[in-house]
Amino acid sequence: MVEVAVRITRRNHNAFVHLLAALESQGYDLAEVLVTKDLEEIIRAEPKVILYSFYSQEVDEVKREIGILRSKVDAVFVAGGYHAMAMPKHTLKVLGFDIAVIGEGEEALYNLLMILKRHGYQIGKYLTSVRGLAFYLGDDFIFTGFAKVEDFWKFPPYPEGLRLISPMEISRGCPFGCYYCQTPYAKGFRMRHRPIDQIVRYSRRMKDMRYITPNAFAYGSPGAILKLEKLEALLRALQPLRREGRRLFYGTFPSEVRPEFVTRETVELLIDYTDTKRLAIGAQSGDDAMLKAMHRLHRVEHVVNAVELALEYGLEPVVDFIVGLPGESEESQRKSIELMRWIMRKGGKVRAHYFMPLPGTPWARCKPSPLSEEMKKFLGRMAAEGKIEGSWGIQVQISRKLQRLIEEFYEEPFTYQGIIREVC
Repeated sequence: MVEVAVRITRRNHNAFVHLLAALESQGYDLAEVLVTKDLEEIIRAEPKVILYSFYSQEVDEVKREIGILRSKVDAVFVAGGYHAMAMPKHTLKVLGFDIAVIGEGEEALYNLLMILKRHGYQIGKYLTSVRGLAFYLGDDFIFTGFAKVEDFWKFPPYPEGLRLISPMEISRGCPFGCYYCQTPYAKGFRMRHRPIDQIVRYSRRMKDMRYITPNAFAYGSPGAILKLEKLEALLRALQPLRREGRRLFYGTFPSEVRPEFVTRETVELLIDYTDTKRLAIGAQSGDDAMLKAMHRLHRVEHVVNAVELALEYGLEPVVDFIVGLPGESEESQRKSIELMRWIMRKGGKVRAHYFMPLPGTPWARCKPSPLSEEMKKFLGRMAAEGKIEGSWGIQVQISRKLQRLIEEFYEEPFTYQGIIREVC
């Protein structure tokens, strides 16, 4: 019998793989869980609980799906993810969910499912005993506190009872607090790391070993400094798995590295210990003033150095930029164009993104700056020639939708730190 249905998607797959592993490790029977992309399969299963996790960019589609499911299934609808955390009232009142999970979900979700089962899957005051929930009792909005999991590695990355795999989360949290990014405000300002022996043990499940981390070169450190010996210890420990035929990709998709962490020593570790050919580097702007404004805490010279080092060692640098940043002048955009041109001339690649105001960040209510004619022409020409990657054109439309969403439904977000300082 199916008690719980998970609506899995390409975008929430990694999160649910880990959450299902956490449920299983706490004793929840995954035989009672349906994991599917198919709404019709959920309807046929008639579950007691339906789980969603999604980003703010997906709210229109999520609302449509919840409308369909609510008309067919009598279930408790539970939402998690960045949007539910930053805009729980919108998630509950507008999107149609019964409960929003606020914070790190491994323990909160298990406790929620167990207590719902004991109380016949009815929403009631008893839910206040579970930390990390937001819900309504009548007209009263209830928030039970932000859920934190200090030692996230006490939960395995993969479930035993389901054939699911994903890149492994090896680090959580980020100390830099970039104003456009949700990660530090949802996961905390101090990096926490999965132990090396556990990473090695579970890496055996992957054919190509890939990892999720805000800054791959910061492994083993609180996040703002380089602990070269810890990084090398991790990569060295994975070598027996490479000798068995697995490939190790590090500092590339689905994670990246900060440019000031790209040193001769870190690049040499990649050359000696990994199969990495493309190094993902977060630059975000070619203007030092904009880097300071967004709280990036590195400079353009770090980007230049990172690109040159990568190329020197035969790696292809893939450098991320955000265009249309709040407060970005035409001169700032010109400096970004100059840096992007330099990177491409040197043999690197550029990934361009358009600024999207994300709920739960200091720049949530900031407006994008207009793109100069020079920037529009440059991006269009480079995209047509296949020299720029990224979906900046599509993101212009998504950004406008997010602006409208925030203008109409903005609410003070719940964050890991409790307080968020808006800077618009």
